[in-house]
Amino acid sequence: MKNCRKLLCLLLSAIMALTACSVAAFAEAPYTPIGEKDLLHTEGEAIYNAAGEQVILRGTNFGGWGIMEDWFCPFEDPTGVETCYETLAERFGQEAAHELFKTYRANWITELDYKNVADNGMNVIRLPIWYRNFQSDDNGTWYRNADGSIDFSELDEAVRLCKKYGLYLIIDAHGLPGHQNDYDHSGRNKSMTLFDDTPAGERYREVTLDFWTEIAKRYKDEPTVAMYDLMNEPLGTNITRDKSYQQAFWDFSDELYRAVRAADPDHIITMEAIWAPNAIPSPDVYGWENIVYQEHLYDVSNPAILGKANEIRDAHYDSPFLIGEFYPRGVATFDYMLSLFNDRGLSWTTWTYKGAYDGAEKSPWFLYGSSRLEKIDFVNDSYETIAEKWGECLRTDGGEFTRTPFADYVALYAAGAVDEASLYSFGMASSEGPLSLRFQMLLAKFRAIITTIKDWLRKLSTGDLI
Repeated sequence: MKNCRKLLCLLLSAIMALTACSVAAFAEAPYTPIGEKDLLHTEGEAIYNAAGEQVILRGTNFGGWGIMEDWFCPFEDPTGVETCYETLAERFGQEAAHELFKTYRANWITELDYKNVADNGMNVIRLPIWYRNFQSDDNGTWYRNADGSIDFSELDEAVRLCKKYGLYLIIDAHGLPGHQNDYDHSGRNKSMTLFDDTPAGERYREVTLDFWTEIAKRYKDEPTVAMYDLMNEPLGTNITRDKSYQQAFWDFSDELYRAVRAADPDHIITMEAIWAPNAIPSPDVYGWENIVYQEHLYDVSNPAILGKANEIRDAHYDSPFLIGEFYPRGVATFDYMLSLFNDRGLSWTTWTYKGAYDGAEKSPWFLYGSSRLEKIDFVNDSYETIAEKWGECLRTDGGEFTRTPFADYVALYAAGAVDEASLYSFGMASSEGPLSLRFQMLLAKFRAIITTIKDWLRKLSTGDLI
């Protein structure tokens, strides 16, 4: 009898131990990793996974990771980050400069940030990259591993963490060789030569084709990658150059499409129309398939936002649309924009996840902000000082960053919520969320307007406001 009792106790102990392990494992892994069934494709105006389930992507950009912008990143040069990169390479050598930038990227975004995005109810990250993350010059010289393979380790890590936390990844070419627009966020302002009918333009296009071919070859079997974003804001907003370069842009978009398709026939490609659908041709002009069109909305009123949404609806491209970046300038409001996107089934990613400047911790530009980061002086700071300023203090949990009211606000819409009162009154006031949160957002909106005006004045004084 005693033996039976002992055996029963041992059996119960074993069951309890296994149960405890199962509970612990479940507690440590509440996220559903991306799997083979999650590979995305388009059907008409919707996105589906391989299991046939419709997927609407709602998330944020990891802006400032692959390519820094001085208005919200810890360096200062409104002409673009390329000058900073080249200066550091001249001062410390190419490899040392590359290591400094890798230090920056390793701290600006860490595993915690992927978890934060998932915990905020989002399902996608748009990751802006710069060709200089992977290439030492604009001639296509790749950084390579000891075995001669291209060093995609940082992008591999982004894929791994997205997969772990159940997030899709949009790989966004924010800065390409030759610069695809005239703006600082392509690397250097007023430097667009990618579409030039010159030997230099032709060389840049060849390097860009190779750049995307290698990325597509690397991730062709990876379901975590939602789509390839071929060129961020091509041509920018300069109307004169838009008209004169439009055909070259269209033809090169087709070249890029075919190069990527040759390496990867299955992943979605997103074409950026940016400010209006007719900025890029419909799919039937070049025979494009499995395409998501993308716009960026930075309009100053809710009626203007509605007008853009109606242009998307009336384009009849028979393809899904992604709002890859947006911010309600002027009197436009977040509750109206997000409600409109969700009501129409549009995918969206906020610009942007984190940023640093005076008042950033209260700004609706960010989910996490800091007023306390010190910018580097890339001309005079020592290597050690720059490494420290780009070290652990940049981490979201490094003690300098605060979660903004906007993070809580946008979480209300990440699951697809629609504020009908806002939607039908052009969003002049929000009826979604606690009163205190709405009041904070109203105050933050005024701060954001002041910040925008300051930024315009600063760029006007330097000749950078085009």
